[in-house]
Amino acid sequence: MDELLSGVAETIKNFAMIYLVGITKVPDFNPMYELYDLSMVMFLFCNKHIMIDLGTGNNNKIN
Repeated sequence: MDELLSGVAETIKNFAMIYLVGITKVPDFNPMYELYDLSMVMFLFCNKHIMIDLGTGNNNKIN
């Protein structure tokens, strides 16, 4: 997933920023953003989760 996100970063640079974070290298954010899965996508705006509806029940993140 890192390669895919890095590949589209230039294309979407005017619309979004992509940050790749290793949850084992930066553990301080794990409880704050509930980062427990190795592969997940989160949508944030002004440090707040953007609620999305994917029909899974969890509207804060995709894992």
